[in-house]
Amino acid sequence: MSEIATTTREGDLAKIRRQVESEKARLDQELAQLAGVPTNGGGREAPFHEHPTEHAGEMEEHERLLAIRENLHQMYEQCDDALGRLERGEYGLCRSCGTEIAIERLRALPYATRCVPCKEAKRD
Repeated sequence: MSEIATTTREGDLAKIRRQVESEKARLDQELAQLAGVPTNGGGREAPFHEHPTEHAGEMEEHERLLAIRENLHQMYEQCDDALGRLERGEYGLCRSCGTEIAIERLRALPYATRCVPCKEAKRD
């Protein structure tokens, strides 16, 4: 790789690092906000005589909040993993074949762990 290309890639990686750090902070804030939201129907248990369908809306909301929390947590972990790879000098290398992941892919998907050919081939 030429010196100019190396310098450009390093500059891109610095921008990506800031982007990932910002995204991780945003996700941390969202997770903290959701931590205060009860996901068990507000802590209220249905009386024995009530039918479960009477609480379908609460159950649906509970499932929705659980799914949102899980998705945010997964995204947070991906950001954390990307930052760890940046620290170790492993960032931008395909976990399947070891080649450099295209900088365009990393800009679009900063937590990408596989190059496009490996991702398309679903190589693990």
